[in-house]
Amino acid sequence: MNREAPSIRARKGARAALYLNGILVGWITVQGLDTSWTFGRFEPRAAFSDFAPIFGRWSLLMHIDEELPLDGAAAIELSQTEREIDALRPRVCFSGEDAWHEVAELNIDGTLIEWKEV
Repeated sequence: MNREAPSIRARKGARAALYLNGILVGWITVQGLDTSWTFGRFEPRAAFSDFAPIFGRWSLLMHIDEELPLDGAAAIELSQTEREIDALRPRVCFSGEDAWHEVAELNIDGTLIEWKEV
């Protein structure tokens, strides 16, 4: 039986660099996959401080009250914040690969990171 080796992305413990607007902002250690999402631990570099407020706002909005739907104003602010994150042109480059992984959706909540590739 001929099976393809799992991609680097799929390997627990794989290391990658996260770039926002072309700037290296931190390191990722993959913890696993859930359907089309990859998730792991995020270690920010000093350059991440310029982007941290956007992700902090996203986190606050996501954790307002996890048992109730967001009210209209909060839902609009969350949608706007997610568009701001998407506009950061997130890209991931795994150690040992010579290829960029374009990111369609990205969430950073403290040291937790998850993303979905294009």
